[in-house]
Amino acid sequence: MRLLVAVALVLGGVAGLPAAPAAAADCPPSGGAAIPAATAAGDVVFRGGGWGHGLGMSQYGAQGAARLGCSADQILTRYYASTAVVTRPMPASVRLRMLDNGYRVDVQAVQGTLTWLLTGCVPPAPTPAPTATATPAVTTPTPSPTTTPTGPPCPPAQPPGSRWQLRLDDATHSQFVLWDLGVIPRKQLWQGGSAAVPLRLQESGSVAHLTTWRGASVYLERWVRWDWTRFSVDGALLDAVQQIDTTDNGAAMDKYLWGIAEVPASFPAAALQAQAVAARTFAAKRADRVLMPTPADQNWTGWKKETEGTNGAWGLKWKAAVDATSGRVVADAASGALIDAFYSSSMGGHTEDERYVWGVEAPFLRAVDDSTWDAASSNPAEKRSWATGVTWATLAARLGFASISTVSVPPRGAESRVAGVMVVGIKNGALTTSYVDGWDVRQALGLLSPGFTIAMRRTGGPAAQPLVGDWDGDGIDQVGWFRAGQVALQMTGSGGGWVKRFRYGAAGDVAVVGDWDGDGDDDLGVYRAGRWLLRTGLTGGAPTKTVVFGRPGDRPVVGSWTGKRLGLGVVRGRTWLLRRSLTSGVAQRRFGFGRVGDVPLVGSWDGSARTGIGVERDGRWLLRNRRSAGPAGIVVTFGRAADRPVVGDWDGDGTAAPAVVRGQAFLLRAGLAADAGTRTLTFRG
Repeated sequence: MRLLVAVALVLGGVAGLPAAPAAAADCPPSGGAAIPAATAAGDVVFRGGGWGHGLGMSQYGAQGAARLGCSADQILTRYYASTAVVTRPMPASVRLRMLDNGYRVDVQAVQGTLTWLLTGCVPPAPTPAPTATATPAVTTPTPSPTTTPTGPPCPPAQPPGSRWQLRLDDATHSQFVLWDLGVIPRKQLWQGGSAAVPLRLQESGSVAHLTTWRGASVYLERWVRWDWTRFSVDGALLDAVQQIDTTDNGAAMDKYLWGIAEVPASFPAAALQAQAVAARTFAAKRADRVLMPTPADQNWTGWKKETEGTNGAWGLKWKAAVDATSGRVVADAASGALIDAFYSSSMGGHTEDERYVWGVEAPFLRAVDDSTWDAASSNPAEKRSWATGVTWATLAARLGFASISTVSVPPRGAESRVAGVMVVGIKNGALTTSYVDGWDVRQALGLLSPGFTIAMRRTGGPAAQPLVGDWDGDGIDQVGWFRAGQVALQMTGSGGGWVKRFRYGAAGDVAVVGDWDGDGDDDLGVYRAGRWLLRTGLTGGAPTKTVVFGRPGDRPVVGSWTGKRLGLGVVRGRTWLLRRSLTSGVAQRRFGFGRVGDVPLVGSWDGSARTGIGVERDGRWLLRNRRSAGPAGIVVTFGRAADRPVVGDWDGDGTAAPAVVRGQAFLLRAGLAADAGTRTLTFRG
C-alpha cells in the first residue's frame, strides 16, 4: 500500500448519472476493539499504528468494514465527518505528467499499431502508377504544375512489438528524433518538430509501454492506452504529458480511474467502490492541472492495472467498482461543497485530526476510532502496531534542541491532542516549551505515521546521566552523576566515602569517561554533537584535548579496541564506528551490531586488555568480545525495560559486569554468570 492524499471539488450537479449504491443494513460501529501495543527499547519510545499521514479514510479499514457488511457510502461518511456521497459532472479530460525535464523516452508497442502525429508535416509522396505501353489515340493537354507541399516529413507509424526511442537531436537539442532500438546499432527513423511544434503519440485503444528517463535514472515506467501522449521541448530537455479524453470508449475520469493502482482488487466490492469515490474526488479537484501518476498524487499504472490478474480478472473487478460509482464524489452534507477526502494505507485503529497532523483546520478530517474495522482487515501486524525507540540525544538533535527533558502527547482521539507534541528542553540557550505538529515529528524521526503515543524510559532527560569510572585508580569502579554540567562522583579513601563535585560541560552534553592521560585513574569529558571535549583530572576548567569525530545524534563509547591504547567510538542507529586513538578523523572500523533503539555498551567481558561491545534491550544484554558484526557470544538477562544500563568492574578482577540504575539506586551484578549475585548502592549525588 502507498501513502495517498485525495482532495475534492464542487463541479455542479447533473441528472441521469448512477445513483449511490444501497447502504448495508448491518454495518457495525467502527471502533471499540483493542489493538495490541508493540514494544521497543530506547530512552523515549514512540508506540504507534498505521502507515501514512493518518487522515481521512484508512484503506485497510475500508477493507475490514466491507468484510463486516458496510457499504461504500457508510465507509466514506464514517471516515469523513458530516458528509454525503453525491453525483457531480466530471471533467472532459485528465492529464498526467509522464516526464519533466528529461532526455529520453523508450516506447514499446505492446498491442496494436501506434500512430505518431506532427502538425503540419508532409506525408510521403504516393508511388506513381505504372505508365501505359500503348500510345494513346488522343493527345491530352499537359496539366499545369501544382505547388509542392512544404514542411517536415511525417513520422512513421510504429508497428506492433517494435521498440523505439524518442530523444532530442544531438546537435541543437531542438528537434525530436525517433530511433529503432530493435536493430544493432540503433537506426534513426525520423527527425522533425520543434519547441513550437510538439509531437504526439496516439494510442486510442492501442497499448504503449513508456519508460521515461531523467538524467541516468528512470523517471517513470507506465502502460498507456487512453488516449494520447504529448511530447514537447523545454529548453534542451523533454517533457511528456498523457491526456485521457472523454470519447466513445468511455468518460475521461472513469478511464483514468481504471488505471489507479492504490488497493488490491481482491478487496471486497464496497471497499473498492469507496476507494474509487475517494480517488475520483482527488482528480476532480485538480481538473485544471497535470496530475502525477505516482503516490505524490495517486498511483496510476494505466493498462497494467486494467489487465491485472489471470485473464484480467482483478482488473475487471476494479473497473466494475469504478463504473458502479461513476460521477460519485464526497461532499459536505449541508452545503454540497466537496471536501478534502484524504486517505492512506492504514491507521492502526485510529485516524488523526488534521489540526494535530499538519496544524490545519479541516472540519471533515476529525479523529475516528476504526479499531473494529481495522481488526477485521488484513492490515499487516507490523503496520497495525509498531514501536520505535530513540535516545534523548537523537531526539534533541532531530527536533532542533540542545537537550530535551520532557516530550509528551495526549492519547489518540483526545481533543487536547490537536495542540501537537509538547517538547520541553534547551533551545538557543534557553529553557523552551514547543508544540510540534505530529507530521513534523514523524518526518524528523522516520516514523511510519504521526499516529503515535510516547513513553519516556526515564525522566529528567539527558540532564541526569549515571556515570561509572575508576576515580581513584584502585582498579574498582565507582559511580556518579552528570546533571547538565554539574558532576557528582562517589569517592573512596582512608577516611571513608565522600562526594566530589565540580562543573564541567553543559546541558545537552553527553558525559564520557576514560583515562585520557594513561595515569591509571579515569577522567571525564563530554560529547557535544560530534566534538569530544576531554579534560585530564577530575576538576572543572577548559578541555585538555578536543577531538572531532561523529555527528549529532550519535551515541559515544570509549574503549581500548586494540588492547594497546584508548580509542573513541560512536554508535549510529545500529552501526558502530570506531577510532583506535583519541584523535580526530574518520572511522577506522565500521560494522553493524544490535538493533536501532538498543542501548550500546562496552567493556572487557573476558578480562582481556581489549574492550568488547554489547547492547542492552529490555533487560537482555547481548555481549560480544570481538569488535565486529556477528552473533552475541554472551547473553545475560538482568534488569527491567525501564532501567538504565551501565557497566563497571565492581570487584577489581579486570572483568566488566552489568549494572542497572533504578531511580537513584545502582544495582550492581557480581559477574556475567547466571548465578552471579547483586548488591545495591544508592547514590543521590
